[in-house]
Amino acid sequence: MKSTKRSHDFRALRLKFNEDSKYPHTIYFKEHSVRDHTKDKPSGRTLFVVNIPPYADEKGITNAFLEAGKVQSVQLSLKPNTPDSTPEQFMPEIQKPSFRVGYIVFTKVAELDKALKLSELAPMNSERHKILTGMSKWMEQYNSSILTQTSLKEKVENFMKRHDEETKKAEDKEKELEQEDDEGWVTVTKRGKVQSFARSEKVENKIMQKEEKNKNRKELKNFYTFQIRESKMKHIVTLRQKFEEDKRKIAQIKQSRRFKPF
Repeated sequence: MKSTKRSHDFRALRLKFNEDSKYPHTIYFKEHSVRDHTKDKPSGRTLFVVNIPPYADEKGITNAFLEAGKVQSVQLSLKPNTPDSTPEQFMPEIQKPSFRVGYIVFTKVAELDKALKLSELAPMNSERHKILTGMSKWMEQYNSSILTQTSLKEKVENFMKRHDEETKKAEDKEKELEQEDDEGWVTVTKRGKVQSFARSEKVENKIMQKEEKNKNRKELKNFYTFQIRESKMKHIVTLRQKFEEDKRKIAQIKQSRRFKPF
């Protein structure tokens, strides 16, 4: 199929909430052209849209571009090129309403070409889909944010199951690396082959000495006022005793000094 030359400049069209919208928002879109395309954003079939209003949803965006052709998927995010593999959360995260960016994937390349040539967008609201606003939207968001005990338990069990599978795969991979290859080489991993050591009396004494040393290191010395006072008094007594001993030594040295000419 012959490739179509497209412009990489943004096009601007008004996005209407319904037919009676007096103040529609203007969105800007172009072909999603990047160096590395992913499966969910294929090359030649993905439209990149910015300035999508907070009240718009995936179905509403699909209705707006319905004249271009069949829309395969719509992805909305706060920032461009947001990674799709986000960690699973047990509780839904409450997001503040803000303008977003979107990626519209069409089923055919010709449908993307037709979308880039549109002169007007259809209203987001249709008979099949009505965008909730006001009190109805808040009630729906609140009800959807509450998880039942069954659904929460199911999420936790699925998370733990995947975690156990990933841990087992990592352990099996490390065991495979520790095996000798055809040439007799063994890959060194962070896990040692020796998982335990003999608890002899010598080893236990070393462990106890190390724990005692750590305990003395963590002990607070001269923290309280009375401890500081006592340490000062002990230091003064020690200095006085040393002074008296030095005096006695000097006296003994003077007495032992005698002039012996012969």
